Amino acid sequence: MIPFFNSIHKKFIMKKNILLIVLIVFISSVNAQTKVIPNNPDYQYQSGNETTTQTVIVQKTKPIFQPFWSFGGNFGLAFWNGGTDILIAPKAYYHISPQFFTGLGISYLYSNSSSYYQNVNYDYSSNSFGGSVMIGYRPIQFLLFSAEYEGLSTNYSGYYKNSYWNNAIYLGASFVTGPVSFGIRYDVLYDTNQSVYSSAWTPIIGFYF
Repeated sequence: MIPFFNSIHKKFIMKKNILLIVLIVFISSVNAQTKVIPNNPDYQYQSGNETTTQTVIVQKTKPIFQPFWSFGGNFGLAFWNGGTDILIAPKAYYHISPQFFTGLGISYLYSNSSSYYQNVNYDYSSNSFGGSVMIGYRPIQFLLFSAEYEGLSTNYSGYYKNSYWNNAIYLGASFVTGPVSFGIRYDVLYDTNQSVYSSAWTPIIGFYF
């Protein structure tokens, strides 16, 4: 009887040892797969087969605008009752920003007129030379606003002769398409007795290179 109980006791101990070994292996495997980083409270779990992911943040910055010079000018043409005005004014522009620029230029204006009054023919022509300084603003790509001072030395010839200096301040607006602009300007200092143009309003064509 005793040997029988001894045999059962041995089998029970063997099974208990095998179960204990399996339990130890399972706990060791779980501990091997779990990594706890105490220094990071937000970190909870990483498996042993984790992959490293790197996030690259690219911050785009606008290019810095570099001021530069360009060249162009204005061409004006006006026809009125018995007269013609032609303006040629090359300019150099300095671009301060993408919207603002200034300009310096020289101006030449030819004007002639023919009229008949009380059996007298009044014909004359004039040549005007001078310079100008201006500032331009382009709020959008195709629109240009400008303010310009122009001083001209004018010499009349024909029925009567005269020479004088004329000052003009023009406020203008133009539509820009590519290297060409079309617009109109107004002379706020216009004087019918001194101004070289027949009207305070004159059309203007600009070129940019």
